[in-house]
Amino acid sequence: MDASLLASQLLALQGGSVMVVGDVMLDRFVDGTVSRLSPEAPVPILEKAEDSVMPGGAANVAINLAGLGCEVRLLSVTGGDAAGLQLGQILGSHLAIDFHQVVDDTRPTTTKTRFRADKQQVLRVDEEVTRTIDGRTAGHLLAGFAESLPGVNLVVLSDYAKGTVAPEMIAQIKTLTSKAGVQLVTDPKLADFAVYAGSDMLTPNLSELKAAVTITGDDLEDIAAAASNLAKSHDLGAILVTLSARGMLLARGDGTWEHDPTRAREVFDVSGAGDTVIAMIAAALSSGVAEGDAVKLANIAAGVVVGKAGTATVSPGEIIAMASPQTPDLDVPALAARCETWRSRGDRIGFANGCFDLLHPGHLHLLKAAADSCDRLIVGLNSDASVKRLKGASRPVQGERQRAAIMASLPLVDGVAVFEEDTPLELITTLQPDILFKGGDYRPEDVVGGDIAAARGGKVVIIPTHGNHSTSALIQTDAD
Repeated sequence: MDASLLASQLLALQGGSVMVVGDVMLDRFVDGTVSRLSPEAPVPILEKAEDSVMPGGAANVAINLAGLGCEVRLLSVTGGDAAGLQLGQILGSHLAIDFHQVVDDTRPTTTKTRFRADKQQVLRVDEEVTRTIDGRTAGHLLAGFAESLPGVNLVVLSDYAKGTVAPEMIAQIKTLTSKAGVQLVTDPKLADFAVYAGSDMLTPNLSELKAAVTITGDDLEDIAAAASNLAKSHDLGAILVTLSARGMLLARGDGTWEHDPTRAREVFDVSGAGDTVIAMIAAALSSGVAEGDAVKLANIAAGVVVGKAGTATVSPGEIIAMASPQTPDLDVPALAARCETWRSRGDRIGFANGCFDLLHPGHLHLLKAAADSCDRLIVGLNSDASVKRLKGASRPVQGERQRAAIMASLPLVDGVAVFEEDTPLELITTLQPDILFKGGDYRPEDVVGGDIAAARGGKVVIIPTHGNHSTSALIQTDAD
């Protein structure tokens, strides 16, 4: 896909409202090294180095949606145990997620513990109960769903077959979404797809599809025919089949289908890749992106996330980078000349600066607010050397030319420049912008270059921080 088109579509996702209902779990990772076998049995000894946790299942879908810029309502059931408390605390700290947590003290919170040696899994231990939640708990969950539905653009049903969304619950959810005119996208686990009848889209992997229907061969045409027939017989808007190395196939009840091949990418860990796929599909469809383009976005997002360890998320900047955007002209004198031309036409020139490493929704909020308040927006990027001085030796994750290319692909941005210093004072002096934009809790009088803008009759505009998105948090999550 074209990087500029990708950027426009990702901007459209910002602020969309999506509700997720399904099975949440806590993913625990025990990392270490293996250098010897146990003398007691022929098994490796894992020398533990660190222990980390992150939300999994439907909670990971919610985290992925929030990472794309959506406002998320998450409804699920946990136990009243330490894992449930920990999951609630993690999700509750995410400002973009409203977690409606129904506690059932009679069942444990599903917990999956993965033991990894050099980031490769060697063992997984599951702690769970998969019986259907009782009537009282189901009543609380359904009441919360009905209360939360107004104002939602789309609902994701994330079924991991852990008992939260039994067939009766699914039928009630479908009835409520239909009455409200809200799209329903379902990630199925049950082999009988009739349970999910009426969903606008189903997102099984190939194994799940084969469990639901007989497929005569392994060619794309065979898979498409089986999926189309299933979509028609169960009144499904479409079935999106994830095919691992072969990409994704979207089939509709009328027999039409399309295939999007995978992008070449080293696969490190497929944990949570399905969550990323349904999150991107949901975010895109809820914002009006066409089905075919939504599939392409999901395929790109999946390609990014499988290159990471654990149940990872993906940022808008990483998705745009997969399209290999072209680095813009970074010649500062040429940009200064363009600014003079714009000024002569009466345009107000805005300027925002930062590292913009792994472009995330917080960055996009700042840039959109800035672009809405000026006629031309220039972005000043810290050089790689400058970022290292400010953020540490491990930064930036994306180099200055790639960051500049991503920034230039945004329709909000009219020019990009890179500065080597710790502050953009020299660049501001050269470009002479009319408005300086800064995010966070800065005071206008403390913003570098504010006096230069004031001398021209300009001003400094402080844009409040949006949520708690940060590049550091993204890096930490991926490291976990």
